[in-house]
Amino acid sequence: MDPKYPPGSDLISKLVLRNPDVVEMITITLIGPNAASLYLPRPTEWAGGSKSDTVYAANVSSTSLPPILIEVQHTITTEFIDRLINYSLSVKKCFKAKPIVIVFGTHVTRTEISMDFEPTTFEFAKGIPSKYWAEKCYILDKNTIAEATKATPLPAMMALAYFFSSQKLSLLSSEFQDGPIIQKLYSIAKEQTSTRIPAEKSVTEALLEVCDQTNKQFKKISNTLESMPDTLLKKRLRAYTSDGLLYTETCKRMYIGESDSLVEPMPPPPELSELAKSLVNQSSSNIDILRAEADLPKTDMEYVQQFKESEEKMDWKKCFEGGKKEGFFSSYKFCCRYLTYKQSDSWTTNEQSVNSTLLTLYWYEEYAFYDETDE
Repeated sequence: MDPKYPPGSDLISKLVLRNPDVVEMITITLIGPNAASLYLPRPTEWAGGSKSDTVYAANVSSTSLPPILIEVQHTITTEFIDRLINYSLSVKKCFKAKPIVIVFGTHVTRTEISMDFEPTTFEFAKGIPSKYWAEKCYILDKNTIAEATKATPLPAMMALAYFFSSQKLSLLSSEFQDGPIIQKLYSIAKEQTSTRIPAEKSVTEALLEVCDQTNKQFKKISNTLESMPDTLLKKRLRAYTSDGLLYTETCKRMYIGESDSLVEPMPPPPELSELAKSLVNQSSSNIDILRAEADLPKTDMEYVQQFKESEEKMDWKKCFEGGKKEGFFSSYKFCCRYLTYKQSDSWTTNEQSVNSTLLTLYWYEEYAFYDETDE
């Protein structure tokens, strides 16, 4: 096997657990022969952005066929158990039933967890209290399988636990190399590393290249905007450019984050109080990575309206001059203060008096734009 992807690593674990033969091994062990061919892997992304490893659910609705949540974890800590409970509650909410939970530990189970271990019907697995969030929660690690009688061939779940925790790159280096289930697991892993992983890697690399090239184009647009006068259009283009850069960077982090990690993950951030969570949710529930598209002004009137909305205090002269630079007000010659009184057919202003039949007058509050025509 590829040293980058040993048994128990995140990517190999997920690929192996989604294999149909492995799904059958686990579901028949936990549920019984009546579960054969009824379970399928399901999506594992939950509300709030959390993502668990693997979930199986039956394709028929029955109280005797609960969902199954599986996690492969480097180090089993109290922080991990907190996340596990949240995953389990998400599964419960999605499938309307508490799941059976299995945790395969590849390295260490902290003492504060192992001291609460309870015996189970499986000699190779221990349980932890889970009354309110799971039907059962089984933990299998090096110690639990070491305590079990190593009957050969290894039972399916015990073989999986050994496969994940031993992290042997070759079947020949395994002490259970003659076991049919161990042989099957290595065959699945080898097939995935030689076909699926290169294909996934190729797609990821292509997506990252698209992100890089798109980023460069947004930066070119941003640099081009610097030499332009400060106008309403420039402000909007700059904002859209910033959003585009943020979006491509977000995509890059997501694609890179989906690649396999061979190191122990960093601990999760501190939990927020319920009040803090509600405040964060309230403020961010309607925020998207990309801002909603706003229509660019198409007419003089639309430009004036958007200019007014973007300024704290309306400056009509600045509006007129900015609009002229952006191609608006092409038929208007000047903007002047409107002091206003009307005498017969004439409008009088502080700048000049012109006959009303010789001009088109558009006015806003105390200012007016004049379209002067030849007599």
